[in-house]
Order: sequence, then structure tokens, then C-alpha cells
Amino acid sequence: MRLAEYSSTNKALGGPVTLGFVSGDTQENADRLMKQLWLEVYAFEKRFSRFISTSELSIFNQRAGSKVSISPAFEQILRAAEQQALTTEGLYNPFILPALQQAGYVGTADADYAADEATDYTKRMVADISQLEIGGGNARIPYATALDLGGCGKGYLADQLGATLREAGVAGYWLELSGDIATFGHDAEGNPVTVAVQSATDGTLPESITCPSTPSGVATSGTFRRSTQTETLKSHHIIDPRTLQPAETDIALATVQADTALDADVLASCAVIVGSEAAPEYLRQHGARAWILQVMNQNGTYTTVKEGIHA
Repeated sequence: MRLAEYSSTNKALGGPVTLGFVSGDTQENADRLMKQLWLEVYAFEKRFSRFISTSELSIFNQRAGSKVSISPAFEQILRAAEQQALTTEGLYNPFILPALQQAGYVGTADADYAADEATDYTKRMVADISQLEIGGGNARIPYATALDLGGCGKGYLADQLGATLREAGVAGYWLELSGDIATFGHDAEGNPVTVAVQSATDGTLPESITCPSTPSGVATSGTFRRSTQTETLKSHHIIDPRTLQPAETDIALATVQADTALDADVLASCAVIVGSEAAPEYLRQHGARAWILQVMNQNGTYTTVKEGIHA
């Protein structure tokens, strides 16, 4: 069986998305599979984007305080977010949206999505995950609160797309959703999937993470603002749930590999929040396989802290 690589890049979920996989199937079947993946991406965005007023998430937030009937897909991602909040001892909190918007992040960061509207929740409160109620096909959040799934949604979706591809029998895949990556298997030559890691200094790609053949996730989180945000925002977007303020941290970029893209997404942000001194032990305790932390020094240089990375 001759393997071939198939890859496609489009804008979705507020940024660039690249879907790639290795298959020995026919071109027609590969094209059909790629189309199915994109349909899943756009369906997810339509259902869970806070920048779409008619999304299930937006309607749910509008009805805060009331018990709302939810779809099975929404229940799955809510339970995933709840579990991440519990596992990380609250360093991940899907209720953080009001604090995020109070830091200036009301609209989208991507200029191509500038016309998308976002409801202003800056007057609402940040609740504890224990106040999320799920059961019987319904869910409820406290009055005057709001959820944002952006902190785990892309990782969750990447894992779901990976499950679709494994069910289809592909030999490998790499799925990048604006910084959240799911991998599996190998490339067309049988080599492991390798993820390049951007330098916080100059944007080059001097480091890389070699992924296992089993399902895996890699995610990067950091305190850099996009060029379109530097004039309007005074701080970064990683909010510390303990203070409800942008995290005071010395980590510029944290890249984490874990068993799933969802885990990697959440743990990368948690590493930024706790800072370089506490991050290695925190990541070990929470199941990260490998990481690269780019730490800001007082003199303006950067130190790279790595574990589980092989040259």
C-alpha cells in the first residue's frame, strides 16, 4: 500500500487551521475524508463560538441563571471543561470570561474576524466550577456569569477530529488549530510526526518536539500579544483565576506535550500562570510528557527550560 500525505489550510476558529493526514486510500476517499473534517470544524465553530450570537454557547450564556436544555455535544464539552477545572485545582476555569474581557479582550484578536460580534460580559462575575450544574440533558450556570470554552475548545476539537481520522484508518495525522495540535502515527515515509516550536526571541523555529505514534497533543500558550493588539491592550490574555488579573509570570511561551491536545492546551496555560519556578513540578504532577518553557530574564534575554525533549 502506497501512502500519501494530504493537507489543507483555511481560516476557522479565529485563526489559521491546518488539517493533515497520511492515508493509503484513494484520492477520492481522501478528499471525502478531508471534507468531513472541515465540516466538523465549521460545525463546532458555529455551535460554540462566543463571537456568534446564535451559537449554543452564546444562547446558554444569555440565559445564565436558568436551567437550559443542551445538546449532547455541548454536554460533552462542558463535562470536559469541568474535569479540567477540577484536575488543575482551578487554574483552568471556564467561568473566566468576564475577567478576560475586563482585561480588554472583548473582541477577536484576528483582523479577518473583526466584524464578528462578541457580547460584553465585563459586568458579570467569575464563578467557581462547583457552580456549573450538568445533568439530565440540561445545564445551568449562576445568574450574571458567563462561560468561555476558548481555553479548552480547540484542544477538545483537535482530539475529536483525531478520533474521526483513526476510525477512518489513517496511518498518521497532524491537526493544528491555531496553536493546539493533535498528532498520531507517522508521515508517509514512516517517520515520527515532529512539531516545530517558535522562539520567543525572534520567531524562528530552533526547537522541536518529536511526538509518539500513539495519540498525542502539543499546545503553546504565552504572554505575547499579536501585532494587531499592541496599541489597544496593555497586558496579555492569560488570566490567573486566583487574582482575576493577567498572570504575573516570567514565562513568555510554554509549549507542552501531553496525552491529548485538550490536556496540552490547558497545561500550557497553567504553566504560564504558575511561572518558571513552579511549572516543571506542576507539569510533572499533571501528566505532561514533555515541555519547553521560554523564560524571560531581567536583562531582556530568554532562558529555555526543557524536559522530555530529545535532540
